[in-house]
Amino acid sequence: MKEHKNIFGKGILYDETDLKGNIYATSAACMSVWSDLLSWANNTVNKDRFVNDPKNADSIIVLGCQVTDLSILNDIKIAEKLYKETRKEIFMGGCLAQRFDIELPNFIKRLDVVRLVGQPIYNRNLINYEPPFWVKNFEKTDELLKEGNLFRNFYPLKIGAGCHGKCKYCTITQTRGDNYEVIPENQEQEFLKFDNIVLISDSPTVSQIKGWCELAIKYNKEISIRNIEPTVLVRCAKEVINISEKGLLKILHCPVQSFDDEILKIMNRDPKFMWGALEVIKEVRKHGTLTATNIIIDYVYDGKTYPNYNKEMLEKYFDYYSWNPYFDGKFDMKKAEERWEKYIIKGVE
Repeated sequence: MKEHKNIFGKGILYDETDLKGNIYATSAACMSVWSDLLSWANNTVNKDRFVNDPKNADSIIVLGCQVTDLSILNDIKIAEKLYKETRKEIFMGGCLAQRFDIELPNFIKRLDVVRLVGQPIYNRNLINYEPPFWVKNFEKTDELLKEGNLFRNFYPLKIGAGCHGKCKYCTITQTRGDNYEVIPENQEQEFLKFDNIVLISDSPTVSQIKGWCELAIKYNKEISIRNIEPTVLVRCAKEVINISEKGLLKILHCPVQSFDDEILKIMNRDPKFMWGALEVIKEVRKHGTLTATNIIIDYVYDGKTYPNYNKEMLEKYFDYYSWNPYFDGKFDMKKAEERWEKYIIKGVE
């Protein structure tokens, strides 16, 4: 337990030493956050402490996301349900834990990032993976492009954490704990041990992507790339296209966020890299690589709401896409519930 301070204020963060007895953990966050805790859970010392039934736990962890007010509301709903059912000690982990400006119910303790860099993940079932709240009637399946299932059944090879970008809407630089980056050669054995590999990082770097392309060719083994920023993809275009041509790039996920130059500039993202990334994406699709992206809808700046994505463009370049409604970073429970009704209950066309 320690006092922590960031741009959102200050507060108490608990750590792994504060987790008592048996642990039940569930993740409503991204794969990066999920795989962090999975690495710690899979350590020999810890793995027998994790239970599948929250009623058998002494400590309960909810891994939360704060990318939108909808995800924050979902995190709190899950924590409240677990507390009501068990009356056990509840810890909120993931990015939401670091948002001291967002008031959480008084029964929730904020958990710092818990990870064990370099630990292979032998058992992904140690931590429950919540269904994506934005998918109605979600069904877990091996179908790669079924909504909500992208990468869900893949092996999360954790290559780093943190991001050096400066996008105006993003808070990862403050909420993901200590940044780190693993050299690809140091993970060769883990790469060879598991199948259906997806590289997991908040924002993989140019040197990492180039290194992993080399390893894919060296071992003639397929990989998937998640969350590669357009700026990085353009700088690795040759290597990425090369492994795609060789049939070694299964899925390429690049979050373009918008096709509108004006919106991208407001977001502090350079449009030329988005357009350059689309050229790479168009090329790898020719060789059978599946492509995916994220976009932000209902973007608001200086009181103006900008037009939403062009569905024709999305379908031209991507096999799979998901969206986040713009969130101004100021959480209001009533407003979040109203937006939940709009976006989740009624749905986006």
